[in-house]
This record gives sequence, C-alpha cells and structure tokens, in this order.
Amino acid sequence: MSGIDPRPPREQRHDRALLGACLAEVDSARAQLQAARRTGARLDAEPFRAHLVAALEEYAATIERSGAPVPRAVRAELGLYRRLGHRL
Repeated sequence: MSGIDPRPPREQRHDRALLGACLAEVDSARAQLQAARRTGARLDAEPFRAHLVAALEEYAATIERSGAPVPRAVRAELGLYRRLGHRL
C-alpha cells in the first residue's frame, strides 16, 4: 500500500470529521462513566458503561469503514467493557 488515499479530498475530510466526532463521543462517555463511578453505586454506572460501549463500537465501525485497522487499545477497551457488562 502506498499510503496515499485514492478517495477525493472531500470524502477524506468527511471521514476525518466523522472520526473526530466519534472520538469526542467516546471521550464524553468515558468522562460520564468516571463521574458515575465516583458515586460508588455500581448499578447506577451501568447505563454509562453501556453508552461507552456503544460509542466505542461506533468509533471502531467508523475506523473500519475508512479502511484502517482498529487500534489494539480500542479493541481491548471495548472487549473489557463488554465483559464487565455481563458480570452485572
């Protein structure tokens, strides 16, 4: 692979903007989960964990649609929070 994106620049900008929006949603969901955890109520944090999983899934799907590999750290975090949801 040459590293040059053959798509028109407009599509490339759109993809970067979409990835940025997805990452902002992931960051927001992480912050909300952290805030909920500080209250110490494990079950109260479950909707925030579910929101983070959904945000991570959308982010990973957007990365895949762009043709790039999903970073290991994103896959690991997604797997972790999915498994935590099954324990509650």
